[in-house]
Amino acid sequence: MDYKEITLMINHEVEPFIAEILNELGANGVVIEDSLELQKGRIETFGEIYELNPADYPEQDVRVKCYYSEYDYKDELLSDIEKAVRALQDVEVTRFEIETADIKDEDWENEWKNHFHAFKASERFTVVPSWEDYQPADDEEIIHLDPGMAFGTGDHATTSMCLRLVEEYVKPGMSVIDVGTGSGILSIAAHRMGAAPIRAVDLDKVAVRVAEENFRINHCADAIETDTGNLLVGETEKRDVVIANILAHIVDLMIDDAFTLLNDEGLFIASGIIEEKEQMITEHMTEAGFSIRTIRREKGWVAILAEKA
Repeated sequence: MDYKEITLMINHEVEPFIAEILNELGANGVVIEDSLELQKGRIETFGEIYELNPADYPEQDVRVKCYYSEYDYKDELLSDIEKAVRALQDVEVTRFEIETADIKDEDWENEWKNHFHAFKASERFTVVPSWEDYQPADDEEIIHLDPGMAFGTGDHATTSMCLRLVEEYVKPGMSVIDVGTGSGILSIAAHRMGAAPIRAVDLDKVAVRVAEENFRINHCADAIETDTGNLLVGETEKRDVVIANILAHIVDLMIDDAFTLLNDEGLFIASGIIEEKEQMITEHMTEAGFSIRTIRREKGWVAILAEKA
């Protein structure tokens, strides 16, 4: 199967919203290349310094690439993307350019490899592509990952914030359901923290297959149950933790079901929420009976840890 690559050039004010726009329009993957990172000359994360390759970044503004399979791509997508960008409230759009390119199936894997390298995703976890040789330090715990067509490498703020919440709050023996598991990275992290049992679900069958392969690579396939599923619809087994790193409007749809499914004092880790929708989500969580324990914010994104009171 071949793919269509859509490349956008946008101003920095649009960047915090673009991933959600593209995901809502069905993108199979989004890559953001911000010229401000190049101006820094390096990225410093958790004490680690990573050199940047200038070829990966534009000289100014933000370059965004997203991908659609040949079955999902429609010509009207281009106008739909532009309409959504220009409809943003209180955001000045000073640059919007869009173009497309065809990517053959055999080139897809290499395209992702150009953008995905080992990095420290949280205090505990370093994410390493399955194809890359990496020598970890003594205090590093490695998650090997091949994202394929699934969301979630850990380098996006939404996923890294979730990883840190999993590190801090998921304890041995806690039962977990990971909704919209994508690459499976959060389920793997929960397993490493001693959680059991773990169930990973995604509406996308391709994502489930990708997650299963990543579970195998990380030697936890027998410990994590996988299935295709529509959020928490049909789920009946009580859980100690619900994880949802999706999008704000989808998180909103599952808040009441999450409250019902959780055991007393159970935790709801929700991410993929842009700052503008934080209040909507926290108000709904409170109305449902949750107590907000902590809120993390990073690069215009929000992750929320709520407890069933």
